Amino acid sequence: MERPTLPAKAGPVKEAKRPGPGRQPPGAGPAGRPHEEPGKIGVPRVKSYPAVASLTASVAPQILRGVLDTGKRLEPALKEALEGRKETSWSHRRVVTRAIAALLRWWGWIEPLRLVQVEEQLALAWSLDSSEIDPTARIWAEKAGKSRDRMMAAGDAPNWTARAEALKRWVEGKPVTADPWLLFPAWLRDQLAVPPGDAPAKGRRLAFLFSLQSHWPLWVGVRGGVEKTIWNELRDAGHKPWIHRRLTSAAKLDPDTDLRGLRAFQESELAVEDLGSQLVGTIGDPDPGERWWVVHGGNGLIALNLGCRMHGKGTVVATYEKEAGRNAAAARLRRFPWRNIAAKAWDGRRLPAKAGSFDGVVVEPPSSDIGVWRRHPEVRWTVRKDDIPRLAEAQRKLLEVAAAGVKAGGSLIYTVPTVTLAETTELVAAFLQAHPEFRLEPFRHPLEESTTNGTLQVWPHLHDCEARFIARFVRANRPAKGVTKDVDEQAGMETSP
Repeated sequence: MERPTLPAKAGPVKEAKRPGPGRQPPGAGPAGRPHEEPGKIGVPRVKSYPAVASLTASVAPQILRGVLDTGKRLEPALKEALEGRKETSWSHRRVVTRAIAALLRWWGWIEPLRLVQVEEQLALAWSLDSSEIDPTARIWAEKAGKSRDRMMAAGDAPNWTARAEALKRWVEGKPVTADPWLLFPAWLRDQLAVPPGDAPAKGRRLAFLFSLQSHWPLWVGVRGGVEKTIWNELRDAGHKPWIHRRLTSAAKLDPDTDLRGLRAFQESELAVEDLGSQLVGTIGDPDPGERWWVVHGGNGLIALNLGCRMHGKGTVVATYEKEAGRNAAAARLRRFPWRNIAAKAWDGRRLPAKAGSFDGVVVEPPSSDIGVWRRHPEVRWTVRKDDIPRLAEAQRKLLEVAAAGVKAGGSLIYTVPTVTLAETTELVAAFLQAHPEFRLEPFRHPLEESTTNGTLQVWPHLHDCEARFIARFVRANRPAKGVTKDVDEQAGMETSP
């Protein structure tokens, strides 16, 4: 990835025409909150469009440098850039986040144009990314000397050709390359498997890439209470949950849905969790009273799903090598009623219990995170080619350690939110060759009418969720004897830090 072309310092902006008394800006719903059709991404209403346009343009160069040059994630880079600006409102920060996320999502098309002004970069990114051109984007375009008829909202474009049309209109007939692969790091082409389907392989790959350029959906899962009651409560509140026909505990909502006023959310009967992540608990299928270990517990949601499916009976231990991650997961788990789940510290080397003592182990190690590129477009530019083999080796070692904790007949689940061959099928093949005591265990596809061979790759363009790979192994015989320190506590474990 080349060093970005840094735009010039942002200049003053002109005041945009505001809606008259009693009127709301296009796309605004009751109380000024965004209201849009499914699949569209709205923008919070702001008091001053010129102010938020100027703020975004002023911090964009610093944030770009933080992400592209030093590999920072967008959120910490944004926090650093806005440090000391305490007067910045929540709605302004949200617009800034969306605008720069759009710039990073379409950077592969925008950077080769060598646009000098940051406002022109932002306006073009907004045009490519959004389903409507809002006043903030018009201010950027005016500052860049672009007429409004050059702006084409392509955020809901149905295909790559329509998306490319917005780029061609912007450059006013100048030669431009709208190659979809330019929007992603070069190493992806060699690591990407061919998605399933009947279309030619090229078309299936392009469909996958197209999905990565679409905005993420908001998936939720029932973690207490009655499904029908919760879905009806959402409808009564004016939301439109799309309930998965096969996994009825999961539903998709408009991306800007605010759940904070919903009783089910306040009382922790509903959790925000991507569909792909929710499938891990479905495939694990734990029974009440069992003992499970979630290695590298992440945000704690997989452990929560398992504990919920066990109806609070048994034990689920989520382990963390960093105390900050453990504390965050413990705080999140405390909000839910299930007391059979604990977040524990772990050194990453020894088992947290006796060898062969777990009915099931879930391994979700750090990965290239291609699955989160829809939600965090900056990650595509922070993962390098040489990171892939390094990540795969770390995943293999972690799987080796975790495997020793599985009892005879127990399940070992390996899952990563990515699609690279090195981190998925190739790693599974290497593990099976080194561990003949394990075999893949076929399971029914939780989203389709089919049976897997023991592995499942979830594709975002087929199921409108994050990409995720899941493999389920079963241990055929007992692990080698050996006891390590047992830090597991039985039912009733506290989840506080």
